[in-house]
Amino acid sequence: MLHCPTCGRHYPSDLQMCPEDNSPLQADATMAGEIPIDPLVGQTLDDKYRLEERLGVGGMGTVYRARHLLIDRPVAVKVLNPRFVEDEAAQTRFRREAKAAGRLQHPNAVTVTDFGQTSDGYVYIVVELLEGQTLRDALAKEAPLDTARAVSLMLQAAAAVAAAHEAGIIHRDLKPANIFIVQRSEVPAVVKVLDFGIAKLAADSLDEDDLTTLTLVGAMIGTPRYMSPEQCDGAELTPAADVYSLGVILYEMLSGAVPFSGATPLAIAMRHFSEPPRSPREIVSSIPLELEKVVLHALEKRPEDRPANATEFRNELFATAERLGLEHAALTSGPDIKTLRNLGTESPSGRLVIDISRLRENRAATSGANDTTVISEPQTARFGKGNGPATTAESASRLPEKHPFARVSVPLRGDWQRTKPLFILAALVAVLVIGAMLLAIRSRVAAPAANLDVAASPSPSVDPSPSPSPSPKEEKKQKSENAKKKEDSKIGSILDKAGRILKKPFKH
Repeated sequence: MLHCPTCGRHYPSDLQMCPEDNSPLQADATMAGEIPIDPLVGQTLDDKYRLEERLGVGGMGTVYRARHLLIDRPVAVKVLNPRFVEDEAAQTRFRREAKAAGRLQHPNAVTVTDFGQTSDGYVYIVVELLEGQTLRDALAKEAPLDTARAVSLMLQAAAAVAAAHEAGIIHRDLKPANIFIVQRSEVPAVVKVLDFGIAKLAADSLDEDDLTTLTLVGAMIGTPRYMSPEQCDGAELTPAADVYSLGVILYEMLSGAVPFSGATPLAIAMRHFSEPPRSPREIVSSIPLELEKVVLHALEKRPEDRPANATEFRNELFATAERLGLEHAALTSGPDIKTLRNLGTESPSGRLVIDISRLRENRAATSGANDTTVISEPQTARFGKGNGPATTAESASRLPEKHPFARVSVPLRGDWQRTKPLFILAALVAVLVIGAMLLAIRSRVAAPAANLDVAASPSPSVDPSPSPSPSPKEEKKQKSENAKKKEDSKIGSILDKAGRILKKPFKH
């Protein structure tokens, strides 16, 4: 386990640089004595939450795996660091995290279930326990990500941020470490946006004391590599600042690198101000040109040149993904079985093999050609371009926040179970027909030989004779006729059995 001397976070031993501030990681100091144990592990907060294990340490608090004793359910508890207990501004910000996250009811935003302060002075927030990995961990192992996967993850993250913007909340610290990927078996990955601790609520959502404590002109709060130019300058922020951060994250997912880096936070901030971002296609040439335009649009220097909020950014990304035929978690419908059979190849074992490139080309060619969906919104987003009612074009461009994931089932095995008896019956009929044909051919060949034997036999004498004994040739002829009768009787019995089988109704 390594730790960063700048931010104090811990990382696995396979990393060399801190992903947040680009500082060289150092090994933990080895001590001859016992390893110190977290004093809160094993403690119970407010007689409800027993802390079982420390999961991680953040900038403001420590996250523990805990158990709700009353309902016996695992949860995550974030406890404010002791050094901030006496800091009124830190406590206010911590309370704002609970308030901001508690107001969000979105499947892609982490759910806050409780908030409290113990008699010992510990301030804590209770959230849902997530199983998976952060986007930072995924990028450290797999970057750059596949184009379709990157788009799917970003669409979900942008949906959560869009819901925050609708509620009057600006996140202000969007980065891969605050995006969690929940992966369960047999379901697609679900993105959860974390840490609204430094989110800024709209002015009409804050108390006057909160505004006085937290609104610091010229203060730079966030992570430099993912901050917008206006955020680096400490200026007044709009939702477009979060759009810039989302653009940086999408840039990194597609190319494996951030657009700007440097030795110090000030050097990174200066590059955000003065330098245009490098084209991501110069790093990874397989990135589609239309998708690159979406990324660069979000990375414009001036806020007014970017999408105004996460909703506009997500709509632009969604429309581009549809034109490119990229499959993603926001799809409203999947390909039907007829389309899959036309684009796929059935293997000898009965499996349907789908060519994903052909499927994407087909989706891109048919997207928007058949159906046109117009979605109306009852009210304009809080941070839209204007305060008036939404126009028809704007309403049509907006997409619903929730999209069910479409699953396609190819029931090849079920079809075989239903058609298996038909195959057996067809094989039986074919055997009977072939047998009958062979017997008919054999009888035709035997008939001329019998005639030749009859013609060659001498005519009987007219002289009376007492019961003459049959000649050898006549005896042979009689035996052949008897054998033929037996064969004919066998064929008749077989055909009768087949007829009775075909007359009976077939049961599955």
